[in-house]
Amino acid sequence: RMKIPSFHRSEELHLRRCMFYLSAQLTGGFLYCLIEILYRGYTHVSMFLLGGLCFLCIGSIRRTFFHAVLAKKMLLCAGVITLLEFLCGLIVNIKLGLGVWDYSAMPMNVYGQVCITYTAAWCLLAVPAMGMDLLFCRFAWRMADHGSPAMDPMYSSRNGMRKLTNSSM
Repeated sequence: RMKIPSFHRSEELHLRRCMFYLSAQLTGGFLYCLIEILYRGYTHVSMFLLGGLCFLCIGSIRRTFFHAVLAKKMLLCAGVITLLEFLCGLIVNIKLGLGVWDYSAMPMNVYGQVCITYTAAWCLLAVPAMGMDLLFCRFAWRMADHGSPAMDPMYSSRNGMRKLTNSSM
């Protein structure tokens, strides 16, 4: 009879976190593409990757700055998303020449890759995105069958984020 090796607690936690981040990447990529299809009528595979990364960053901002004022979190999310969109645009549109988007006709644009209009839109979309991240964290924790999401190290509550220590394992 072959014995199946058991995971150590830290390996199990690492695997759960990898699954969480992969699921968040897929969810964010899907939502980003959906928004783009509804707004522009089409999307590109690079937007799936960018959307997932943006969703991960929004979630990280929500969990890291949970005590901050909402306006500050919104501005931080908009800034990070604009930076990521700019870097993606430099690679996808300028370096590779794919021409996925061009904001050069928009006011206050930078190299046609980002503009103030869409930065403001991301600022407003940050609120529902942070809400989606909160729901995502709660759902992921419940799917792992661990009871209350407030005990999850990935979830921050009003009382602050609980730190997972070796003593609590």
